[in-house]
Amino acid sequence: MYEKRNPKARLLLLCSSVITMGIVTVFGVGVIFLAELGPGKIRTAIILCLALLWLISLISPFVRYNWYRARFTEEEIDIRQGFLTIKENIIPIERLQKISLETGPLDRLFGMTKVIVYTAGGEDTIRFLERERAEEIGERLKKRINGYAIEERNEKGQE
Repeated sequence: MYEKRNPKARLLLLCSSVITMGIVTVFGVGVIFLAELGPGKIRTAIILCLALLWLISLISPFVRYNWYRARFTEEEIDIRQGFLTIKENIIPIERLQKISLETGPLDRLFGMTKVIVYTAGGEDTIRFLERERAEEIGERLKKRINGYAIEERNEKGQE
C-alpha cells in the first residue's frame, strides 16, 4: 500500500515553485529593461511567456502532489511522481548500497525530510516525509541491506 502523502508537501511544492518563478520573473524583467529590446512585440512575447510560466508553476505543485506516491514492501521501493510525464521507479531493496537523509531550507521550514537511496545504477529520492518517518524508513532499509549482505557472505563462505 502506498504511503499517505503529507499535506504539508503541497505547500512545500507551491513555495518552491513561487520562489523559482520569482527568480525567473526577475530575470525576464531584467531582460526587458536592461537590454531595452526595441519592438513591443518582443516585450509582449516575454510577458506572455512569463504569464504562462506563472500559470504552470501555480498548477504543477497540486498535480505533482496528487501524482506522488511511495510504497515500501519487504522486497522493493516503488516511487511514482511527475507532472506532465509520470515516472515510476521500482527499486529492489537487495540492490541498495547506501541510504542518506537530506533536508533543505524549505524542507526544514515545513518539517520535512528526504530519504535518498543509492544503487549501482544511480539514486532515487523519497520525498515529503516527516523526520521521524524518514528515520524509521532509513533504519528499516539499513537492516534489510545488512541482512542481504550477511546472506551473501554466508553463501560465499559455503562455496
